[in-house]
Amino acid sequence: MSKLEYKIQDELTKHGINFETQKPVPLEIYPWQTSRSITPPKCDIYLNDFDLYIEIKGFMTFRAVAKLSYLSRQNFKYYIFQGTEPQWNPTIRTFLKTSDLTENKGKILQDSIINHQIQELINLRTNPDFLNNASQISLARLKNYIETKIDEYKIWNGEWF
Repeated sequence: MSKLEYKIQDELTKHGINFETQKPVPLEIYPWQTSRSITPPKCDIYLNDFDLYIEIKGFMTFRAVAKLSYLSRQNFKYYIFQGTEPQWNPTIRTFLKTSDLTENKGKILQDSIINHQIQELINLRTNPDFLNNASQISLARLKNYIETKIDEYKIWNGEWF
């Protein structure tokens, strides 16, 4: 388990939020399933009281982005918690008052991105609309992340293919 997962679990415990770790998501069939797949994919944290599956991601590979997108489109509440990519914008469709995270640099930026998402999770009771739309919000943030990475590609290499 990563330091970030421990940090999130500590915050959830401190705020009296019940959770499980490594809970299978409710899927019987999924695109990356193989003959050796015994159980469905598991989420990193499941919030029992909110019926919310949370995936905590560090480095975002193309495969990870594809899986996150697929899982966010299923018929259950799914929240992507991104902890290492400075291009991840957790202020998209948030219910929290936000400061401009882009003004910060390096570790300060990452800490503010992480802390913002922790605050969203520990304050879910205050905004059921956010909770009910967690999957769509995660998809909007993922789409923004992908667009930001494509823009970065264009700056470095010219047009995108």
